[in-house]
Amino acid sequence: MLCAVMLGACTQSAELQAPLPKPVKVEVVGQAGAAGQTDSFVGTLRARQRSDLGFEAAGRVVAIHVEVGDQVKAGQVLARLDESPARWRLNNAQAESKAAAAALTERSTQLKQQEALAGDKIISATALESARAAHLQARSRLESADAALATARRDLALARITAPFDGEVVARLTQPFSDVASGQAVLQVQAGRTLEVVAMLPDAVASALVPGVKAQGKSGAQTFSLILERLSARSDNGSLAQAIFRVQVPPASSGEAASSLRSGSVVSVELHRTKVAASMTLPMTAVMPGTKPGEASVFVLDEDSKIARRDIQTGSTLLPESRVAISHGLKPGEQVVVAGAAFLHEGQSVAVHQPETVLPGGAR
Repeated sequence: MLCAVMLGACTQSAELQAPLPKPVKVEVVGQAGAAGQTDSFVGTLRARQRSDLGFEAAGRVVAIHVEVGDQVKAGQVLARLDESPARWRLNNAQAESKAAAAALTERSTQLKQQEALAGDKIISATALESARAAHLQARSRLESADAALATARRDLALARITAPFDGEVVARLTQPFSDVASGQAVLQVQAGRTLEVVAMLPDAVASALVPGVKAQGKSGAQTFSLILERLSARSDNGSLAQAIFRVQVPPASSGEAASSLRSGSVVSVELHRTKVAASMTLPMTAVMPGTKPGEASVFVLDEDSKIARRDIQTGSTLLPESRVAISHGLKPGEQVVVAGAAFLHEGQSVAVHQPETVLPGGAR
């Protein structure tokens, strides 16, 4: 009886220590990246024609003639600096120009006299050359004074900000009687309601896009069509490319869309990805390389929730998102282990891992 009890205890212990199925992450071959999958990115609405306006010279603002929301015409005066310093420089330049002109007239008269004397052999050739040099110096001083006069007139004209095009004031960044630096933005204007969306896209996504690709934008409950117009050839921050989409508004609802979409708003840019149906790919984490190029193996999940090692043929290039093409060894619809394959063995019982997340776009 004692032996029977001991054997029973051993049997129960062995049953309690039986290994549980190992949770694994799988992917159904042929379904990843299928047509209809959508990638979403953040974009910003902005006016197609816009400008930050400021004064070229530093000074004190004495008047701003417009407010946010005002409609302006090209050439309209929007703001003015204190013109006193510019007028003083203009007056000084005018005086310098008159003095230089008078000096040139005097030198011209002297040069004619010296040339006449030289023709009568009364003065030496050296004295004539000295008169000519003085005349050239007077002419140069006049040209320099005229250039300073033109600069002073330009400075006076630039003490005013004028509208570069017909549009609307969207921002007023300073107040009258404030001191501003050279180039500091004072007003922001934009032309009309024609908008575009600028978004930063990962290189893996941008490399597959060409101008003319259609996308969809979302702002709250409103959706609108987008068309890719320009794509930067440079990567910012190492892996992001700037893409600019043109906003397409249907003619029937153009008035409503113009009132609800505003420049500066953050919107969602949705791109629909399509891939060739005959192409099967897997992530690199699912593939166990073989001894020869193109040879590899994967673990395939069977109907009994056990895994079997399967030899496959892979492509020689790495696809976007660190995936490889599968040319032989798998059929569409089979489930392949895509994570932790190095820690599994043939015939092992596994359980498909079901991730729990509140983030959009779960595991594939």
